[in-house]
Amino acid sequence: MSVAYARDYAWLQEAQPDLAEAYCLSYVRGLSKTEALRRLGADDRDMRCLPIAEAVEADLCSQFAPPCTAHVLSLAGWALVIEPTGCRAARPDVYRTLSAETEMVSVRVVMEHRYEFRWVIDGVLQTCFDARSPEIRRGTRPDALVEHMTAVGVLPAPPEPGDGPEPGAAVLAIADRVTGVRVRPAHLTGPLLGAELDRAVPLATR
Repeated sequence: MSVAYARDYAWLQEAQPDLAEAYCLSYVRGLSKTEALRRLGADDRDMRCLPIAEAVEADLCSQFAPPCTAHVLSLAGWALVIEPTGCRAARPDVYRTLSAETEMVSVRVVMEHRYEFRWVIDGVLQTCFDARSPEIRRGTRPDALVEHMTAVGVLPAPPEPGDGPEPGAAVLAIADRVTGVRVRPAHLTGPLLGAELDRAVPLATR
């Protein structure tokens, strides 16, 4: 079991500040890179090497919503999917597909608005919470990760906003602990296998 802490992911805001503003990062056990993209809805013909930095820049510079992109790499037996301009993996219909017959952990961050964590096994949501209100947890096993949440400083909830660990880094540390996968700065540099996806569908509320 990996023993990550929020400080182990402080590098994201330092090395990739634009990406750190909004992203969805999902770990799927045992899938190949191409299979992970297929389950997200990408066509094989659209898969190619795509630099994450270009996707982020297009999002920042566009007057209109840019195409959603997904980028993937393989780490320690998991497919790591990065969505810098979307959050498709956070949709129930998609995370059920991504996690079919396997396991998925997903972190969705929209700075100052969302710090969501999801753990799904074979389509069933085990634990889901937002680090802003960690006492509110959903899923079939809402308390399964309380030990990890406490260890990284998400629980108990900070009495005032700004107290406690940076919530984006904290949920990444919990994902690290659950999957045993340590994401490092070098993993997010350079082109990665990816694809443009169609426009994002509004996130379901469930």
